[in-house]
Amino acid sequence: MNDQEFRLLDQIEADHWWFVGKRLILRAVLEAGVRGDRLLDLGCGTGGVLRDWMDESQCFGIDRNRLALEICARNGFKRLVCGNLTALPFRNESFDAVLLMDVIEHLEDDVAFLRTASELCAPGGRVVVAVPAYQMLWSQHDVTFEHQRRYSAKQLETVLHQSGLELERLTYTNTLLFPIAAVWRLVSYRLGLGRLAPKHDFWPIPRWLNRLLTGFYLLEARLLERFDLPFGLSILCVARRPGRASGGG
Repeated sequence: MNDQEFRLLDQIEADHWWFVGKRLILRAVLEAGVRGDRLLDLGCGTGGVLRDWMDESQCFGIDRNRLALEICARNGFKRLVCGNLTALPFRNESFDAVLLMDVIEHLEDDVAFLRTASELCAPGGRVVVAVPAYQMLWSQHDVTFEHQRRYSAKQLETVLHQSGLELERLTYTNTLLFPIAAVWRLVSYRLGLGRLAPKHDFWPIPRWLNRLLTGFYLLEARLLERFDLPFGLSILCVARRPGRASGGG
């Protein structure tokens, strides 16, 4: 991502329905004691995920974009590192949970990076991964944000197992709006609208519509507290590094 995209995220991340929904969904999945005292967000961007956890955990973030980290610091984050994800400056077994929220779809070797993320966790720690779903939904949005692929649940499960992680939970997310979003992407990109398609999905909408869409995510978060969902625009999973957590009995 470039500075232009990060400036856009800075403007909309606090209350745009997509990002509010992303945080609601993450909290619903992690609420049952998955997180710990030390949490690392790899590819933290402008801090949209960290902002919901900074009062509850020691939150660390790394990103290679200096503007993104400046925005994080402006929003009150202190434990930030400017660096490349291919050369992480952290000691192994330093964190209780490592977040990879929309990260591995950007990387050529997703398996190797998941191994690295696992090593950053203490034994028994968790790696939390979110990725875009279904290659057939490839659109201009993926091109703009420099994705290399989208995943099926089976593909993501395979990648996690190859990296040595133990899968604890995998669910599709962004489910309730999936039919509308899928049709839009198929029409706007795959059926040839080409240059007429917007560069991303984060265009301005009226406040009433933003509130309505946020309401869908509130409902979805409630569902995810109890059930895995069978399809959606994204996939979210929790995987465990093998070994016994310190203090475990």
